[in-house]
Order: sequence, then C-alpha cells, then structure tokens
Amino acid sequence: GSNTVGTSMTLSDGTVAVTGSFSAAKGFIQTPRVEPNNSTLTIDFANDAIVKANLSGSFSVSFSNYTPGKTVEVWLVNTSGSTQTITHGCSATNSTINNTTFTMPGTSSAHLKYFSIDGDLANTFVKVSHA
Repeated sequence: GSNTVGTSMTLSDGTVAVTGSFSAAKGFIQTPRVEPNNSTLTIDFANDAIVKANLSGSFSVSFSNYTPGKTVEVWLVNTSGSTQTITHGCSATNSTINNTTFTMPGTSSAHLKYFSIDGDLANTFVKVSHA
C-alpha cells in the first residue's frame, strides 16, 4: 500500500482552519463580552461570539468587521420595569420578526442570533426570540 500526505488542519495568525469534521465532545467555551446599561451596542463580527447587554431604555444594535460565515449571539436584559423598543440593526426582510424593531417587556430577556453571510449589512440576518 501507499500513503498520501494531505493537510487537515492549518494554524496561522490566530486562525485555525480544519478541513473535514471537527468534534468537540464537551462543547465549546466562548468568552462573552458583558456590557453595562447602554442604549447602543456595536457587534464586532471579527471579535465577538457572545454578548450580554443590560438596558433600561430604548436600545439599538449596529455592526462592524463583517465576517462571512460568523454567528454572534446577543442576550439582552431589560432591567427597567417598563417596555422598551429594540432596533436590531437588520432589515425587516432579514429578520425572523419581519420588522426592524420589537418591543421588550420590562424585567425580561431577549436572545438575538446574528449571522453574516457576506461582508455587508445586506447579507446579515437576525433571529429574535423574546417574551
């Protein structure tokens, strides 16, 4: 028989590329970014994986460093006792709620999952789950 040498993993400048399947038996541990009470949040697709943000007023999301294929999860916590308007930053068409905003009840949480298909806002999608 014979053996053929092939590349299955490469490491360079903080990037790991795996060709084929990758198994994480106990899951992945990601480093969250925790934001205090703010009225805005900028998601950095190149550096964020999970972001938790508190809000006590209206809130809006914007983006930087679009990275094709990258997912970023955001957990919002409305610490106020009143309903707040959240502007998720994507178009209504690219949102599971078919709108650019949603109302978030007081003392509740919301989960927003963003996915960048290409390097711009037109190809960025959001899944919104909230009370």
